[in-house]
Amino acid sequence: MNIITVWQLCFNLMVKKLKWCSILFMAYLLTVPAMCADITITTDFEGGMLGQVEKLSDTHFLCHVPGQADNDGRNRQVSWYFFCVNNAKGSELTFTLTDLRGEYNYKPGGICITDQSPPVVSTDGKNWRHLTTMRFDKVTDRASFTITPESDHVWIAHVEPYTAGRLDQLLGEIRGHPDLKDEVIGKSVEGRNLHLLTISDTARKETEKPVVWLMCRQHAWESGTSFLGEGAIRFLLSDEGKSYRNRVLFKIFPMADPDGCANGAVRFNRNGYDVNRNWDSADPLSVESRRLMPEICAMKKVMIDFGRMDFFLALHNQERDEWISGSEKHNEIVERFFARLVRDTTFNPSARGPIPSHSKPAPGRFTVYEFLDKQLGKPAFLMEQGIASSSKLGHYPTSKDRLNFGRQLARTMCEVVLEK
Repeated sequence: MNIITVWQLCFNLMVKKLKWCSILFMAYLLTVPAMCADITITTDFEGGMLGQVEKLSDTHFLCHVPGQADNDGRNRQVSWYFFCVNNAKGSELTFTLTDLRGEYNYKPGGICITDQSPPVVSTDGKNWRHLTTMRFDKVTDRASFTITPESDHVWIAHVEPYTAGRLDQLLGEIRGHPDLKDEVIGKSVEGRNLHLLTISDTARKETEKPVVWLMCRQHAWESGTSFLGEGAIRFLLSDEGKSYRNRVLFKIFPMADPDGCANGAVRFNRNGYDVNRNWDSADPLSVESRRLMPEICAMKKVMIDFGRMDFFLALHNQERDEWISGSEKHNEIVERFFARLVRDTTFNPSARGPIPSHSKPAPGRFTVYEFLDKQLGKPAFLMEQGIASSSKLGHYPTSKDRLNFGRQLARTMCEVVLEK
């Protein structure tokens, strides 16, 4: 081998090394933006909601929860947040939630977001789990939690979301069932459809059956009622539910405030009216009422026009206790209903029986069940289910628990109205 050949081999080797170095250097440059990208917080998706975010350090964020006030700028409720953290994989992050104290029925309210209600988190926006702890500072009224995301994106919410889009998917799935009628009874403030589902086996005349009404999601943050409603709907349309829909006529409002569910609201419609108040004052025949409270007017009209009602239940969520309202004129049926729930379901009441009906509400403050019970004399009731850890379940309620309870609830309601 002569000297020229040796130099040629050395030159070729050097070129190859430089080539590989260039490739490795370019690969490094491509990874730098991902490695150094700033952590961001976004809410630009259905149901997303969070206020101003202050960066206290590279890993600590102070999050203002906006809440929602009514049309008078009063009764601010702070029961919902839902946001996504980006570019945070492997970083230990602390979030402190503030501005948590609100107002209820024109009186200073308590705090809904505490150490009793740690958030739920998801890495795909579909599968959720509760954090085990959240710290609450009673001096500052602030709640804090720490997470170390396992992916570049992590969604965080007060409770597991159930969006208007999910309801649309459910309706698309079940709409072809022969024993289901899906009616659009009106439009929300922003023009979304208000649905009424009728479930009944058409082989038997509807006039021969008792009529059960179920109302879900009057308040947007109370997503547990939508999971419960979906569980009830799926059960009633199943083979197992066939014997019940043969004997009972079900009328279900699956989402009373679709605008709030889509926009990440808390308690009021887009005009600031509580969908579980104003039931005595909202007039379906009034143009102004239909403009301000189209959701209430549409549901109120269809119930009055249909007339028959053997059992009505409005579903709600709150922070801790679970209970069912009583009735001035129909205490016997709600006592039987309560006893069956305690015996046969995961319902975990904080009282030994239905809560006695309150005195007459102020004008313009009637809830749906108070309006039906006190003014129309119907057997109408309200159920509250807590989002805190349940001693009967042994853990924080999940969407799976709510779906399962929906099946249990539908069966129990049927058995109560069929019991003579």
